[in-house]
Amino acid sequence: MNAAAGHRGHGFASSVAFSAARGAALIAIAVVLGVVLLQVVDTGNGGPVGDGGTKVTGSKPDATTPTSAPPTSGSTTPAPAVRPPGEVQVLVLNGSGVAGAAGRLTTALKTDGYVTGATPLAPADTARRQGTVVYFRPGFDAEAGAVAAKVAAGTPTQALPDPPPPGTVSQAEVIVVLGT
Repeated sequence: MNAAAGHRGHGFASSVAFSAARGAALIAIAVVLGVVLLQVVDTGNGGPVGDGGTKVTGSKPDATTPTSAPPTSGSTTPAPAVRPPGEVQVLVLNGSGVAGAAGRLTTALKTDGYVTGATPLAPADTARRQGTVVYFRPGFDAEAGAVAAKVAAGTPTQALPDPPPPGTVSQAEVIVVLGT
């Protein structure tokens, strides 16, 4: 009887250990599968959840989201897609007269994933101006609108004038000139 009791106890312990190992292996497989699926589905907007970036396609629209764009009159050309922040070079110039204003906005835009460079001139990058404006090079008007929305609601966008504002570098596709 002692031999049978010892065998049953050993069988139960090995059964529990086997079940625990099998459970751990299943969890590891699930984690690996989850990481692979996230890599495949990730849209690469680079921002935190809920930042208003690119939405994952294939999700169910809710009742308040239109499923198609409203018809436009006379236009068959689709609106250009906005490039992700990592593909847009932004330069911030300080026309506000407030020391460090361009640096603070540059840091915020860099945190949002935009490619930023050091502001070439300091403390005043360009002539003092009233109001902030976001300039864009040809083909970057949609990106300028996205940057303007991050600067402040209602910030206007305009094509880059010729000659460009002092302090503008040729690599920048979107130029923010801060004003008072």
